[in-house]
Amino acid sequence: MELTDEQLRVVRSRAGRLSVQAGAGAAKTTTLCEYAAARPGRRILYLAFNKSIQLEAQERMPANVTARTTHSVSWRKAAELFGQRAKDRVGNTYPSTVARTFGCGALVATAALQTIARWCGALERQIGLQHVPPELAARMADPSVVVAVAREVWSAMVQGRVPEVRLPHDGYLKLFQMDEPALRGFDTFLVDEAQDLNLCTFDIVARQRGGVVMVGDEAQGIYSFRGAMNALAIFEADEQLPLTRSFRFGEGVAAVANALLSAFKPGFQRPLIGAGVPARTRFTVDTKKGFAVIARTNACIFEEAVSFLALNRRYHFVGGTEGYKLEKILDAYYLSCGDRGLMRNPYLRSFESFEDLASLAEEAEDPELKHLVRVVCEYGHRVPDLVDEIKSRHVELDKQAWRCFDGIFLSTAHKSKGLEFEQVWLADDYMRFFEDGKEVDPDEVVQEEVHILYVALTRARAALRLSESLEEWLRHKQLMPA
Repeated sequence: MELTDEQLRVVRSRAGRLSVQAGAGAAKTTTLCEYAAARPGRRILYLAFNKSIQLEAQERMPANVTARTTHSVSWRKAAELFGQRAKDRVGNTYPSTVARTFGCGALVATAALQTIARWCGALERQIGLQHVPPELAARMADPSVVVAVAREVWSAMVQGRVPEVRLPHDGYLKLFQMDEPALRGFDTFLVDEAQDLNLCTFDIVARQRGGVVMVGDEAQGIYSFRGAMNALAIFEADEQLPLTRSFRFGEGVAAVANALLSAFKPGFQRPLIGAGVPARTRFTVDTKKGFAVIARTNACIFEEAVSFLALNRRYHFVGGTEGYKLEKILDAYYLSCGDRGLMRNPYLRSFESFEDLASLAEEAEDPELKHLVRVVCEYGHRVPDLVDEIKSRHVELDKQAWRCFDGIFLSTAHKSKGLEFEQVWLADDYMRFFEDGKEVDPDEVVQEEVHILYVALTRARAALRLSESLEEWLRHKQLMPA
């Protein structure tokens, strides 16, 4: 395709350290391909943070580009530790294994593993109290116990002395970062999805001596719970350039996205331009054709799946049913019935009663817990049968088959990131725009909740069913597109 003026400015930039703020659907991968092609004499490393993005880039990038994941670059640290046994020594460690091996309770074991995960994304060289997840620390009399167990577990992971206690993939990335590595053999580094870097990965990239191009969309930063931060905000760039023309969707989606960000995101200055086909967005979904339901929480995905059972359609859970925590819904149900012996989740088992869970959900304003409580209260004893029926509707699909699928895609906003669908049905569990009949003040809204809604609505290509609160707010502000 013919490059836009914005893309040409990126491609022709002579900045040693370039920052590119790319809106949703703004062809950033195409732009990076052209940037690399314009520099055939440069040895370029494209860094991706999951395998699918890396493989897509590998197919599209010119010959002077090597596409790698950050974990493949740092794998040599695992090989250094474990030699030929590395593949067996790296992987998941389960809370039950930690509890059995280190003589602690299930909640402490779960917290210790999550503490290690949070530390692996940070810059500190030692695990400390600041790495214990706050929601788990609040459930304990002495969170320092978690730190002690986490340090023991980490030592066992690195030493490889307990077969079932494996080093997580982020573990060897952390060890690699602490070595302050130089990535030799490359002149330039292209970093995609920069808004989702954790401090550990940012530190690896930022210390490289070659040219660095950071590309991302700060409004799509939705992984702070994994320790991610917006690298574009702290990257010391010589030049900052925008990509604002979206080729995914038309004017309607762009107008909604711009209204949301201009009202709730401080410093928002570069409106999206909807340049997709068709140009005009439909704000209704034709449920006789395939469409995607995108919700904020896993519990709401369950509610949406129940509501669409009457259509007698096939379902496809993006990423598989395992990622939607249907077991947590069952555990909340078992807690309400007093069947604690059937519960699996250590965090939910730490509650003495369903009433305690409901009370914390309300106090903490936790959207996932609030929806768990609502699901159990609404469906009661039907929950186990509904979970079984929903699972039975799911069909496995290759990505190539998505366009021909006439059923219903089900996804959380987080799992939908990087994807697009012809028709999107937004669930109603996103940020609220009105409380007690009054419009919420932008200062009262958590920024990441704005980002999550923005990510979800910009997955749509042709048709978008708005969440009720968003549509009410757009009409109230007289910003609803025609």
